[in-house]
Amino acid sequence: MYYNEEELKEALERARVKIDKITERTSEYTRGTNDCFALFCAYDEEFRGRESKTRELIPFRWKSTREWVVKLARTGLTLESYAIACGYEIISSKRPIAGDIGFSNGVMINNGRYWVSTNENNSGTHEVRRTQLIEPKVTAIGRPLRREQ
Repeated sequence: MYYNEEELKEALERARVKIDKITERTSEYTRGTNDCFALFCAYDEEFRGRESKTRELIPFRWKSTREWVVKLARTGLTLESYAIACGYEIISSKRPIAGDIGFSNGVMINNGRYWVSTNENNSGTHEVRRTQLIEPKVTAIGRPLRREQ
């Protein structure tokens, strides 16, 4: 039902390398190209491949995290329903483990010890902050589910 920790950590590392390379070639921070959403898409695509729905559910462009959430709502999706549609289980206990995604002023991915994301200074991916046992300030936490074969 779930991916194992090693699969998820490897997917995150490959996604980080991909976004960091894009950032090196890009002169500015670009929403959907080298931002936290692009990191999330790259991460999901690493273990789902062509079955990833992260990009196809977002038929719009945006200029800020807030605008992304507002436009997402206009498509009829909340952060939670978007994560579910992409193949994630919402973790109501807010106890993250490696491989989980978190929504908090953008998308973060848990590497087991830290939340990883991007920032607007166009410096690529980095560890945003240490993971807490319980994450009450994170809007939603999603755990990737392995698709049924």
